[in-house]
Amino acid sequence: MSLAVFAIASVPDTETTRRLFDLHDLDDKAVSKVLFHRRKQQTGSSEDLRWDQRAIVGLSLIRQTRDGVDMQSLATGDVGERELLEAYYATVTEHDRLLSWDGNDGALPLIGFRSLQHEMYQPGYWSRLQPGDWHVDLRHWLCPQGDDMPTLDETALKLGFPGMCGIGDKQIYDAWLGREMTPVRMFTDYAVLNTFLIGLRWQLLTGQQTAETVTHYTGNLRDLLQQQGGSHLEAFLSAWSNS
Repeated sequence: MSLAVFAIASVPDTETTRRLFDLHDLDDKAVSKVLFHRRKQQTGSSEDLRWDQRAIVGLSLIRQTRDGVDMQSLATGDVGERELLEAYYATVTEHDRLLSWDGNDGALPLIGFRSLQHEMYQPGYWSRLQPGDWHVDLRHWLCPQGDDMPTLDETALKLGFPGMCGIGDKQIYDAWLGREMTPVRMFTDYAVLNTFLIGLRWQLLTGQQTAETVTHYTGNLRDLLQQQGGSHLEAFLSAWSNS
């Protein structure tokens, strides 16, 4: 069985907000504040933006096949949002299974809505997604009905993986405002790596892989991180070795 694992990073959708409310004289930070304020009015307390109020700025993918493990990372500093979506569709539709962490509540609705905005054509993807057995949200697999659910960082750390290494939504937002995309890449890479490692445990637990094949793929991933280099991947590998 081949599978794809994905993680995205998102920020306030300032472009749409600017157009809807005629805020063309405001910068991204000021437009974001308008969005946060409106969201707080909607919820009564929280400024957490809904999926249709966000835009995608980063994507990381891990592919697990019989040949081993491969990884791809993209951010809007190099490509546009449409290119991120095209890379997502091109990868995930090639595999037997799609894994995410909390994809049902956030990532998949966001991907769908942004695809509508970009007028994309992906009928094969949606026909596979709708029945519900192709995509597995590991967070919801652990607790399908729970409201108080652990974060990816908490879960990964408890299972002996590196976790998010201090990178979260605030770091993404601040970096995006400064047009510095390195923290965005760090976030999506760490998220997809932890999700993949949890996914290996899930495959072992459910009998989809043996202990030997899980060890094989784990070794593949360690080799891949060593080969790709980069300070944040080296930091993840070091934290993984010490965990």
